[in-house]
Amino acid sequence: MNFRVAHRSRALFADPRRGLRGACVALSAVILAYPCLAACGRPAGHVQVVNVDERLDIELSDGRIVRLGGLDMPNAERGAPEIANGARAFLSDRLTGRGADLVQLAGGSDRWGRTVADLVVADPRDGSAGSTAAALLTAGYARVRPEFETRGCAVERLAIEEQARQEETGIWRDPQFAVIQSSNSDELRRWARRFVVVEGMVRRVGFARSRIYLELVPRDGPTIVVARKLETALAREGRPVGAMVGQTIRARGALDDRFGPRIEVFDPAMIEIARSADASGEAKPHP
Repeated sequence: MNFRVAHRSRALFADPRRGLRGACVALSAVILAYPCLAACGRPAGHVQVVNVDERLDIELSDGRIVRLGGLDMPNAERGAPEIANGARAFLSDRLTGRGADLVQLAGGSDRWGRTVADLVVADPRDGSAGSTAAALLTAGYARVRPEFETRGCAVERLAIEEQARQEETGIWRDPQFAVIQSSNSDELRRWARRFVVVEGMVRRVGFARSRIYLELVPRDGPTIVVARKLETALAREGRPVGAMVGQTIRARGALDDRFGPRIEVFDPAMIEIARSADASGEAKPHP
């Protein structure tokens, strides 16, 4: 660090806290403009982006690496090359060489030393001001991957993802990111121990002391294992587990194949109601 330059810069300001206050006021204005962010992270200052790597990690001018929290994105290991390249180009065009407001989602860094955050851009070249995570979801270059740190972001992000999926945008044209039907045993085996989104009708709900088991059609289909402590939260959000028999749900998480295909649910956002049991034309669950 050039301490002489730093000292000279400090001398330019009668109150060195003034710049920090100004940055905080500006970021607060952005948060107010995008209410979803108020419950989704905390302002952490203005930053400059210098690079987006092939894993879609974002390098800042101060040396920090940012991982956009709560997202599953294409990369060199998963996804069609043109879609992975498109996602990187989208992020690079939006962020590289530009300033952004950092919204930190976790107090520290992840196990690879990355800052878990979102980046809010006031005037990106693509015109989609605001959250970069939301812009990626809108463009179909990511899907929601619930994390504890992003629990306040989930509702809006899932709604954005749903729209992109219906429009078959970006990754939703790529079979490697397709929603797997619970009856598709071949695809379930193929993606074992990876993050997946599985859809199927609940044929049975089983209650144990600390867990609830949602068994999907068919009989040998995957089981969604819900922590019992989530029962109240799911009911409060209009998804009581006891009433899920006959409903088609969409569950997301790591697919465990050690005891038959199953997904462990630790966050309410990991389960959605895709179709209700009384929907028109809905089939009844088979035993």
